[in-house]
Amino acid sequence: MKTIAPPNTMQQLLLALLPANSRETISGDLHEAYVERHRQSGSFSADAWYVLQVLSFLPRGCIDAYAHNPLLALVCCFTAASGAWLGTMSILLRHQHLVQSESIAGTIAAQGLLTLAVLPLRRIRMLRWVALAGCLPVLYLAAGALYSTLHSTDTEGYILLISLALIVQSVLTWIAMFRTPKTTITA
Repeated sequence: MKTIAPPNTMQQLLLALLPANSRETISGDLHEAYVERHRQSGSFSADAWYVLQVLSFLPRGCIDAYAHNPLLALVCCFTAASGAWLGTMSILLRHQHLVQSESIAGTIAAQGLLTLAVLPLRRIRMLRWVALAGCLPVLYLAAGALYSTLHSTDTEGYILLISLALIVQSVLTWIAMFRTPKTTITA
């Protein structure tokens, strides 16, 4: 007989979002309710219900994660907005090297958003490594921009500020990702 269980990805997400002291109770209760709903309404209905239940824990998980890492969350918001701003200005000002400018802006914005997304889910080992790997190109871009700005005759303050923010973001991301909760999920 086939065992009825919620989608594995959603179970992993749920476990990553729940605090350790209520993880077993809540996941067990949701599992029981899922099995009952599956028997009554079928797998599609049960899966959809379970996804909504798991997603209902996302805001609280984000609040907890950002409360424990407020500086990182703030810096990520700043760098994501800076990347979006750089990309927009590049298009509006019709820079010569548009593809390169947009790639840099996209990398900056994407890493800020990625770190914000992974922070509440850092119990999932694979996501932690993705966020950490994303720090490397951002550090490379920041170091290059910082070097160019400091050795230029016409210093642009916004590039200096964004470069420093990216370095701070990368360092804080490494600290936050290695300071993981006691339990990790290998996915």
